[in-house]
Amino acid sequence: MSHSKNFFEPPKIGSRLLHWFCKGRLLEEIEGDLFEYYQAEREENPKWRANLYYWFHLFNFLRPFAVKKFGQNSNLIIMYRSYFKFAWRGMMRHKMQTSFHLLGLILAFTVCGFIYLHLKFETSYDSHFENADDIYRIAWMNENPQTRTPHPMAQAMVSDFPEVVVAVSLSPIYGPGLTKASVLLTRRQNNIEHEVNNGFFADSTFFDVFSFKTIQGDAKEALKTSWAIVLSESTAKRFFGDENPVGERLSFNGMEDMLEVAAVVEDAPKASHFHFNFIISYVSIKSLDFNDPWMSWDDFGHFNYVKLSAGASAENLEAKIPDWVPKYLNWSDDDVESLKAREVGFELQPIQNIHLHSNIRWELESNGSFSYLIIYGVSALFILLISIINFVNLNTARAAQRLKEVGVKKTLGAFRSQIFAQFSVEALVTTFLALIVAVFVMYSLETPFNHLVNGSVVIENLWQADVVVFMVLIAVFTAVVSALYPSVYLNSFEAGSILRGLKLSKLGGSNLRNGLLGVQLVATVILISGSLIIRNQIQFLKDKDLGFDQENLMVLEIVGQTSNQKIKVLKDELTSIPGISETSAVSNVPGGQFNQHPLYLEENPQLRVDASEMFVDKDVANTLSLEMVDGRMLDDVFAADSAGTAFVLNETAVRDLDAEDPVGKQLYWVNNEELVKGTVVGVVKDFHYNSLHVPIRPMILMVNENATNYLVTKFSPNNLPEIMEQVESKFTEVVPEIDFSYRFLDSQIEELYQEEARTLRLTIILSVISIFLACGGLLGVISLVIKQRVKEISIRKVLGASAKQILWMMNIKYLFIAGASLVVAIPISIYFMSDWLSNFTYQSGISPMVYGVTAVGVVLLIGATISLIAFRTIKNNPANALRME
Repeated sequence: MSHSKNFFEPPKIGSRLLHWFCKGRLLEEIEGDLFEYYQAEREENPKWRANLYYWFHLFNFLRPFAVKKFGQNSNLIIMYRSYFKFAWRGMMRHKMQTSFHLLGLILAFTVCGFIYLHLKFETSYDSHFENADDIYRIAWMNENPQTRTPHPMAQAMVSDFPEVVVAVSLSPIYGPGLTKASVLLTRRQNNIEHEVNNGFFADSTFFDVFSFKTIQGDAKEALKTSWAIVLSESTAKRFFGDENPVGERLSFNGMEDMLEVAAVVEDAPKASHFHFNFIISYVSIKSLDFNDPWMSWDDFGHFNYVKLSAGASAENLEAKIPDWVPKYLNWSDDDVESLKAREVGFELQPIQNIHLHSNIRWELESNGSFSYLIIYGVSALFILLISIINFVNLNTARAAQRLKEVGVKKTLGAFRSQIFAQFSVEALVTTFLALIVAVFVMYSLETPFNHLVNGSVVIENLWQADVVVFMVLIAVFTAVVSALYPSVYLNSFEAGSILRGLKLSKLGGSNLRNGLLGVQLVATVILISGSLIIRNQIQFLKDKDLGFDQENLMVLEIVGQTSNQKIKVLKDELTSIPGISETSAVSNVPGGQFNQHPLYLEENPQLRVDASEMFVDKDVANTLSLEMVDGRMLDDVFAADSAGTAFVLNETAVRDLDAEDPVGKQLYWVNNEELVKGTVVGVVKDFHYNSLHVPIRPMILMVNENATNYLVTKFSPNNLPEIMEQVESKFTEVVPEIDFSYRFLDSQIEELYQEEARTLRLTIILSVISIFLACGGLLGVISLVIKQRVKEISIRKVLGASAKQILWMMNIKYLFIAGASLVVAIPISIYFMSDWLSNFTYQSGISPMVYGVTAVGVVLLIGATISLIAFRTIKNNPANALRME
């Protein structure tokens, strides 16, 4: 049908679809009608609407009577059925190669599926909240940024900024030294008592910002009442089982029936940046005429969240804060100028970014790291890439064996598209078979994978639309890429030249195979060297002297309002146990969080230093093996020490205060609005009380008997079960109201680097998989290449070549490829791993030995793999191969 140039061209895909499905005797009439409809619609409507009507009319015409019958005799069905037969027979003819194909693809699809599910979970944090895109946390950013800001700030922003719809201020229930405290909740009616952690104080607007489902009661009204408590569903079950707890009362740290249960809400999902077991309203504290500066603008001690109106710009709001907030802050002119100059300031952190992109002081829980997700994702892509390259290489190497088949098909009239379709169908059969098996493998490995990454991958999520699309796409992509080169390259030859006897030497393809092999080796070298560098860094962290003894130390938590007298009795009882040498009562332990306040010397009041604080007793130095570099350790036999007016500083605090000979000098410690004057009595050698991700910061130690959270006990590793049994017995005897629980300090320190440890385990596994696939791919390609060179090898043997010379001839090219791959991979690895190491203040560095070991390992693996195949051919009698010529 010819049309005027002035006519509008209908969608080409629709026309092709019509030709594909419509019966031939109806095609011309239907196509003509559709064309006329389209012209009329284009004259009256925009193109997109005309196209929409065209598709509607097209599908309306394709009624059952108009659709072709694709029966068993259909040429199309017969053709594709033959493709599937060829694919299956080819797989059965080359069972070893097919098995390796499948194994490589199964590994790649399994890795990609698990990593995709893990990345999906990690990036889903806090997305379950309604309007999560509009919720932000206010953080304070300076040289030592933190998540906590003043309590009144949240509601002040609601009052002063119309774009802030609602806000909430909240805070964990802290013990002395601002350590998260477990509290003792008791249901006296049934004498049920539990230590419960993750308790919070919060504004009455908490559930307006965070949309947790209410199970019982009215959560939104509950926090408006004094001494009302909202329980999580799991906590409610601990005390009340399946009963309705609303209206029931609980005792708080021995204060009888202090709290009334007002509501029960669902537990926070794991993909939340904080979790709570109970919430008490700030109204309760304020009803006590709570005059502490903690609730004022002067104390940066709370977590503030704001919810913006839909479409409001967080960037614009953040830019207004420096000019707005000084009217509430009692700051000096210099501090206000720093704020307005953006040297310091308040930042609005999107709540969905907190888990992966925030790792500052006072995080409510340990967050993840976006950089580690990149490592996981890139590693999975490398595995997939190596597997695809294996597939392409082997298909390309086998293409030479299919020259005559392609020549005959082209002689009989096969189109290029049909040749490509055949290769694609064969590849699709393999990839989708691998995909099906990979799904079963993932079901069986769900628990081990979650244990490996400490994740919450739910294997049923495999059937979510985006996951299905992702898995199908990588399978189709793998199949198409692996079929593309052989079909296109073989299609480039004339049928006549193929049938006349095209020589294998003219076929080429080796350059492509060698290039792809090089890409494989680059990916493998990056994975191996990256694993070694991560391993070296973690070992460096383990071996680094922290400045205190972390071995053989047990930490016991003191819960609630345990009296000082009981703590002293318990300490004496523990020290009397054979095998326990020292016990110290402290407010904080290394590896945990430390509160921070300013301090300054009387002689230099302008120089103020923010210092972490730790309340200790006289035995802390012996228990933790701290080293004094000047003066003495605190001891309650001195009146000033007992009164809290004697201080011990670490070396960093002395250096930052610019103090020479600090012992005996007067020091002011600013405890909120209270100014405590005391004397420096000693200087302790710096020790790493925080993660090695950050440098050692100033610290002040002092005595305060009312600030004890933990007992730290030094024990002998011999007869540990007996020691633990006696410790539990003494603990239960002295403080029966507290559940006995303990942890080892070295384990707590290791938890600071759990992300690094998990990344190491995963990269090691992925490196092993990549080595296996790379060697297996090389094995498959070399076996085919050697088959093509059997007569050449036989002639060389007849002419006197030794086995050593032939092996060197077979190895030299691939060793050169390995060398080139190392030259490319090493700078890439150094660049990315240097960036990763920059997350640590203390680094192991990148040792040349890493790349030396990697290079030697890769060369040996390649040499062994090639020699294994070649040696079998060399051993054969050359006469057997030449006799067939």
